[in-house]
Amino acid sequence: MPADLGYAAGELAFFSLDIAGYQKSDKDHIQLAWEWKCLDPTGIPLVEPVSGRVETDVSPEDKEWLPKIRQNFEIPYYAPSGSYHVLIIVHDAMSGADASADLPFRVRGHNVAPSDTLVVRGFRFYRSEDDPQPLPAAAYRPGESVWARFDITGYKLGAGNSFEVQYGLRVIRPDGKPGFSQPEAATLKDHSFYPQRYLPAALSLTLPADIVKGEHTIVLTVRDKIGNQTSDTEQKFSVE
Repeated sequence: MPADLGYAAGELAFFSLDIAGYQKSDKDHIQLAWEWKCLDPTGIPLVEPVSGRVETDVSPEDKEWLPKIRQNFEIPYYAPSGSYHVLIIVHDAMSGADASADLPFRVRGHNVAPSDTLVVRGFRFYRSEDDPQPLPAAAYRPGESVWARFDITGYKLGAGNSFEVQYGLRVIRPDGKPGFSQPEAATLKDHSFYPQRYLPAALSLTLPADIVKGEHTIVLTVRDKIGNQTSDTEQKFSVE
């Protein structure tokens, strides 16, 4: 695969490498040890490193045979765009020689600007749950469903890159009075080998048929349970 083609975040990558130039013992025995790892653009391991050994006898009839290393790994869907590297180190116990390879590849990911504190980024309103394009103007009719997607970042990671983030919402009517409220709409909790620096999230609410027309305000409250942080974001939509 051409190096500039790369992968989309979330895809499965396949890797293969041959080892040549090794030495054999007097009894045609070879003994190789190898280490494999994959690093993101900042040098953080993307997946757990792997090591292995090749120890076997190679007869004269197998002089064209080469030991092979194969690995496949899933690129996390939240991996950022950039240049990644597969690093290989091979040690030949018979000769004492080492060989290494640095193989770059590109990843196309969904980039979310980092933050030192809890924040919501990229809030978008949609017409339906699966609509690929956000609305140019957040306008709905009574009885319709309001859909929104957004990213959460700036939360703190715990042991094992764990996170626990909750969010809820309330709606303020055009006259400033409270409307719909759902204090705990969702909880996002998990852990991973590769640190997840942002969380994709969504919300929806169905507008009553008798809802008052005008500009309504969604107040989105996000809570970082590990970092003990809270962030409020206001987003407006209109009912016409």
